[in-house]
Amino acid sequence: MTVKEFALRQLHWMVQSDPWVQEIFLAGGESLDQLAERILAVSRFDNFALLNRAQVEYYEKILGLPQDDNKSLDDRRAAIQAAWQAAQKPSLATVQAICDNWKTGGIIASYTPGVILLRFLGSPGVPEGIETLKEALERTVPAHLVLNYAFQYLLIREVHEKMTLAQLAETPLNHFAGG
Repeated sequence: MTVKEFALRQLHWMVQSDPWVQEIFLAGGESLDQLAERILAVSRFDNFALLNRAQVEYYEKILGLPQDDNKSLDDRRAAIQAAWQAAQKPSLATVQAICDNWKTGGIIASYTPGVILLRFLGSPGVPEGIETLKEALERTVPAHLVLNYAFQYLLIREVHEKMTLAQLAETPLNHFAGG
């Protein structure tokens, strides 16, 4: 059913057949049909990895995200996807989906009363671009819940007699616990 047909049905039956009313509703109905199609296309769109720069800027504007040209296009797309999912009802599944869409992946979200724990499974240390993920999660998670980030670090038992001095010298300090 088109917008014109729906709108005409809202009028009294005697007015519905008037040619002048028909033309008015035809003109407005076509524009509203096009708008409805665009809204449906946006609501069904779930592959944010395909957004070009102009689309990224548009989504940042409508979602109220900062437009930072210093961030990579992939980081900005991930932030858009996270904000889009954050608009859904908050749940552990939503938090996990935001983490899964973040560029490095490898995060397991779990919940204990009052705390959401995010365990990072990737390489040791704090991943680059973590601020984008933190911002997205802080917009999503209700204020009464605490977000704990558990990063992996290299421990002495993992490097003792397993890495050479040259390998240790090349390893950044932020990969070690306490570094």
